Amino acid sequence: MVLTLPAAEVREQLDTAVTSDLPTGSTEAKLADPARITIDRINHYRDTVRAYKVKLDGQVIGRVKDGKQQTFEVSPGAHQVRVRLMWLQSPPVDLQLEEGSEVRLRTGPNGGILQAWRIYLAPHTAMFLEKDS
Repeated sequence: MVLTLPAAEVREQLDTAVTSDLPTGSTEAKLADPARITIDRINHYRDTVRAYKVKLDGQVIGRVKDGKQQTFEVSPGAHQVRVRLMWLQSPPVDLQLEEGSEVRLRTGPNGGILQAWRIYLAPHTAMFLEKDS
């Protein structure tokens, strides 16, 4: 059984509802300037057709394709970044970001055909992610 309210009653409830208790005007708290993380993915024959997922603090925030770069705006503070492709992933990179700061990271597959054993025996090292100097 579904209960519905007449439209007039719904409008009356909306008119009397409190919309916000947040302060307005010049006394409002200012939002922090975001920090930026730019990830450059090297051009490499391995994984060329697949985009790497970029994870920040365990949550996917975007993707970066082969030979491309992607910039992400994040909140200032301590963060952990890693890239992932299927079951493969990079070791995490810990960052301490200040308000308005910018960090550049480089990523790609860890080695060529001679390092292919990493895919099965050490999937958490099959990709690299490092600070770009």
